[in-house]
Amino acid sequence: MDYIQVGKIINTHGIKGELKIFPLTDNINRFDELRSVFIGDEKLKVNIEKVWYQKGIVIIKFKEFD
Repeated sequence: MDYIQVGKIINTHGIKGELKIFPLTDNINRFDELRSVFIGDEKLKVNIEKVWYQKGIVIIKFKEFD
């Protein structure tokens, strides 16, 4: 299976398990359409609960992490 990297985790955000993602794609709104992603070298599949944007950075909340 081929994977396309659409962003890089750069930091945490707040205390509710949200992550800051640096987008590596031309279309930052691509994250609105994603329902799940694979993270890390192990390709762990996680489901997206919420996505929003802040100053060109994507903030994502995964269902699996608090």
